[in-house]
Amino acid sequence: MPASTRSEQVVLLLNVDSHRRIWSLPDGAQDAIAARFPQLRILKAHDAASLRAHLPVADILYTWHLPPALFSLARRLKWLHTPAAGVEHLLHPSLRQSDVILTNCRGIAGDAMADHAFAMMLALARRLPDSVRLQTQQRWGQDLFWSTSPAPFTLNGKVLGIVGLGGVGIELAKRASAFGMEIVATRRRDAKPPRYVKKLLKHEQLAELLAESDFVVITAPLTAETRGLMGPRELRRMKKTAYLVNVGRGEQVDEGALIRALREGWIAGAALDVFQREPLPKNSVLWRVPGLFITPHYAGTYPEHLARATDLFVQNLALYLGGKPKKLRNIVDKQRGY
Repeated sequence: MPASTRSEQVVLLLNVDSHRRIWSLPDGAQDAIAARFPQLRILKAHDAASLRAHLPVADILYTWHLPPALFSLARRLKWLHTPAAGVEHLLHPSLRQSDVILTNCRGIAGDAMADHAFAMMLALARRLPDSVRLQTQQRWGQDLFWSTSPAPFTLNGKVLGIVGLGGVGIELAKRASAFGMEIVATRRRDAKPPRYVKKLLKHEQLAELLAESDFVVITAPLTAETRGLMGPRELRRMKKTAYLVNVGRGEQVDEGALIRALREGWIAGAALDVFQREPLPKNSVLWRVPGLFITPHYAGTYPEHLARATDLFVQNLALYLGGKPKKLRNIVDKQRGY
């Protein structure tokens, strides 16, 4: 039955609480939703027990996570919205094969992630991690930078290869263009490249991008095609003077191969914000690999994230309750994975 003809019966379940305030539903958001949509019955899950109790009556769910065991309880669920961009953790077979509409918040973290990736590139080019280490040692290491390789360099004239020219990749390309970089990128779907992208390649042409680029930045979603994307063969195809930056997903890079690549000099360095296992264990070899710059998976995080995510959800909620579920923004193709 269309949502518009039974709107008085629609139950919305909010499950956007976290021990980190920055990832929780903004103050006043629930009251604002209730005031705008009085026909809704709004429930809120604060923990696993309340989520389990409320799921059987929920028509709409706003949540970070919904594991398979709990999805089986959501017998009335028609639409699931997540504040995240990545949805691989939600696409278990039962949800993928269901009629439940899945929407995400891709695009709202594009500027933050592009800033972070570009900051990593600048840090590697100017050897800022080495300066931080020298500072902790109270050492004036100016001579070190000119007696060891690589010497600090500028980004102007360098080639940036963006793997996955989506929202984040486009924002990154804008920033790189302003610094005088030449940009090549891959994209699964055919499209006319933005004016600041010199060459747009297909996913199957990744080898060409790797061979040309001074920086390779992964901004693609995690799918069957991008899982294990950067292995030994791909890393060997990069220039020995090139750098790898990953702000996508940890599973896209073979960490063992990357460790070997950095130790043996296949590439000049790397920066990772995402890892196969998170939090990164204290005993991980990655902490000690020379030439690797690590940040703890916060590239897409910024203070306004949940407010923007909830604004997008509310816009979609108005469409859904107005009987336009096919018009929702950011509907995920559950078979493709993004």
